[in-house]
Amino acid sequence: MSLNFVRSVVACLSLSTCMLMPSQAFAAPLSDEAAGAEAADFLSHYLQVDTTNPPGNEKLGAEYLAGLLKKEGIESEIIPTGTDSRACVYARLKGNGKRKGIVLLNHIDVVPAQAKDWKYPPFGGEIHDGEIWGRGALDMKSFGIAALEAMLQLKRKGVVLDRDIVFLGTPDEEVGGQHGAGWVKKNRPDLVDGCEFLLNEGAAIEADSSGKILYWGVDVAEKSVLWLKVTASGDASHGSMPVKDSAPNRLVHALNKLVDAPTELSILPVVQKYFTAVSATAPKELKSSYINLEAAAKDPKQVDLLMQDKLRAAMLRNTVSLTVLKAGYKTNVIPAEASAELDCRLLPGVKSEDFIAHLKGILADDSLKIEVLDWVTAMPSPENSDLFDAIKKVADEESKTNKTTPPLVVPVVVGWFTDSHWFRELGLIGYGFEPFENDPAHQASVHGKNERIPLSVLTKGVYRLQQILLNLSQ
Repeated sequence: MSLNFVRSVVACLSLSTCMLMPSQAFAAPLSDEAAGAEAADFLSHYLQVDTTNPPGNEKLGAEYLAGLLKKEGIESEIIPTGTDSRACVYARLKGNGKRKGIVLLNHIDVVPAQAKDWKYPPFGGEIHDGEIWGRGALDMKSFGIAALEAMLQLKRKGVVLDRDIVFLGTPDEEVGGQHGAGWVKKNRPDLVDGCEFLLNEGAAIEADSSGKILYWGVDVAEKSVLWLKVTASGDASHGSMPVKDSAPNRLVHALNKLVDAPTELSILPVVQKYFTAVSATAPKELKSSYINLEAAAKDPKQVDLLMQDKLRAAMLRNTVSLTVLKAGYKTNVIPAEASAELDCRLLPGVKSEDFIAHLKGILADDSLKIEVLDWVTAMPSPENSDLFDAIKKVADEESKTNKTTPPLVVPVVVGWFTDSHWFRELGLIGYGFEPFENDPAHQASVHGKNERIPLSVLTKGVYRLQQILLNLSQ
């Protein structure tokens, strides 16, 4: 399917609408297929707006989204977040106020992409073989467009909603959110006044390599982020005269202990619930371990097998990754300082000071200096809520339509962070759920090369999100 074909479908549908209802050119709802085609056209243009962070330039994306909302008669606000090139876009589709609102959160920025590594231009928004290609096609401009299209469809249908639906696109998520969601929390928390729920990225509809849906994953909690810098100091010396306890040597000795430290598993109830739910998808040799993780944690062979699935293994333990090493400036000079940076991800409930004390015990060198570079506490959301139930209801409805077994809808603790934590701190119940099938090949393109989303997946995602909002708001 070509991009021009998608645009021609949207143009014809718009023309038909104008002919039938000239006074309501933007009021008539589209069919589900046409809404998907419109969303594809929107996403194609959106992917062409380069919002690589750094530097961001998210204001360009905010202006594009605001323009789409304006055409449909939905008032929006572009809110600078510290510089002229960075901004949020905010809009609110009003309900009758019987219940508190929901925020559809999405970030406008994307990670860098090297064109030479891609099959098609990363900022081309081109359609090839039924897929839209571009940086942000999955992370997460597709969700932003799906949220916007779902809002447009609800408005067009004249649905009476019991709660407000807030569209909020923010900058800077890819480098921590301080100039985006963090700025909103500090300076404009009023944007989410009257809201109780938030839907954002985090988890998705997991599928196997053939596209078969395995389960719907809903991110209810994220691991806290603790970034540390470990520094060893000593006397500078000539490289021809080795110093046993030089700064680089002491740092290397300490880090070796850290790398070789045994992995300690910590099984949270919500994590055991997830593993039990997905045990049917586990390899034969791990099915019993999935059902009883506490027993598996006592068997070194089973632990080794569990650790091979890096995504799921991250749910079972606190992790430490050695990411940055710095020492020296000339080959024949032993430097006076050597440092390492550690990316630590902690399970919900683990305190930073307790984990730092644990690391100090492993490093076993009191002369090392440990600095906290960043500490982001991720608060969990409850597994039982109207929003979680609305997602489950849509999954069940879809299975009835397709005459298939209802898919599992399971709570997930993800190993990364999103902007949800800023709003959980404001008291909102936040979930990470993108209503798109996500198989291993497409998942690998996130933050990688050849990022893309199938047109059919985008269309289904728009419909699913619209149904979730209807189930939640009527």
